[in-house]
Amino acid sequence: MDYTFLKELISLAEQYEQSGSGGNATVADFAGWLLRNGDSETYQDDRIGDQHLQYGVSVEKIETTIARMVIYLYRYARMYTRQALEGSPLQTADEFGYLATLLSYEHLRKTDLIAKNVHEKPTGMDIIRRLHQHGLIDQLDDPADKRGKLVRINDRGRGVLFSVFGKMGKVSDLIGGELSDPEKKHLVYLLQKLDKFHYHIFLHEKDERLNTLR
Repeated sequence: MDYTFLKELISLAEQYEQSGSGGNATVADFAGWLLRNGDSETYQDDRIGDQHLQYGVSVEKIETTIARMVIYLYRYARMYTRQALEGSPLQTADEFGYLATLLSYEHLRKTDLIAKNVHEKPTGMDIIRRLHQHGLIDQLDDPADKRGKLVRINDRGRGVLFSVFGKMGKVSDLIGGELSDPEKKHLVYLLQKLDKFHYHIFLHEKDERLNTLR
């Protein structure tokens, strides 16, 4: 039997531990390290000029590139979603997201629905109000809080949601672009890891100043 592959794998595992990334790492962590340290293509982005060089800023920080790419992806998704929702009462991906969230629950407090969709309260209340005005959700008294309201998706809301699922699925396919299945799985792992970090801040530290956040 040829043990070349296993020997190479063991060697890589040793390098992984020596890099200080070992510890309680998982297989997913190791796979991510392999991808980060392997050969990868780079792309020339002609949206970035060169005038900044005169100010001593030579290279864009990798964290800045990540943030910029995430913003671009959001804008692409918003462009595709606008077309997918044409002809339906839904106008935005946010409205679709709120309905889709309610489909998974019997009902939710308004504040819980807003938090699950990572919005500030005023923005979330506006979205809920529009969905209610379109007759897509019902409001109920909250037995645990006389001042609060519960919301749930109704039959009309489910009908509207189901009518756009196909087109929104196409949006998801477009967002995935030409990534291979392994690349998509790794991207999901990385995005979920980022989301876990930022969602904690959103829930517990969003009122902190930027310079105090870790």
